[in-house]
Amino acid sequence: MKPFHYLRLFHWLFAGSFICAYLTGDEGELLHVWLGYGLIALLLSRLVIAVLRVRGFPALWPIWTGNNTFTVSASRMLVVALLLSTSITVVTGLSMVDNTRILGIAAGSLISPAAADTDREMETHETSSSADYESAEWLEELHEFAANTTLGLAGAHILFLLLLRRRFALNMIPGFGNSRAKSRSTHATGTASLPG
Repeated sequence: MKPFHYLRLFHWLFAGSFICAYLTGDEGELLHVWLGYGLIALLLSRLVIAVLRVRGFPALWPIWTGNNTFTVSASRMLVVALLLSTSITVVTGLSMVDNTRILGIAAGSLISPAAADTDREMETHETSSSADYESAEWLEELHEFAANTTLGLAGAHILFLLLLRRRFALNMIPGFGNSRAKSRSTHATGTASLPG
């Protein structure tokens, strides 16, 4: 697979995971949480990719000197803003969820029934104070705000790329970008490439 295809795959996994997590919201709690875990893994992998400077992935940080144009630097700033707002979204989401319970559901066969009963008894004896409720409500508001901000930034990212970096944006759509350029060049020269 060509290096650019890895970027495209990462991009669509990230975008798809976020959109699915956004749409599941409160209705699909378990799916929503697992999509959040997936986003954490994707965010961490993107940071590792940025540090290692993996071929095919553009640098994250805007560079205002040299050959970089304003559009490239502004595009990178939008990507960094998207990653930061997504990070705030997943961190607040993680802090609202009982992660041991969620992970326990996934590893249900590893927990003995006696231990599960003890956990349920402990949960029923816990009392929640109004301070806990207020902090949970505040976290939920921040989580929703960050998710909506991420969605708005994604819209700005798409609009920016379509207006100022159309060729790059079209290359992110599988089968759309380079294939059109190739078909135009074969029509201009009168030669056709054979499949295979």
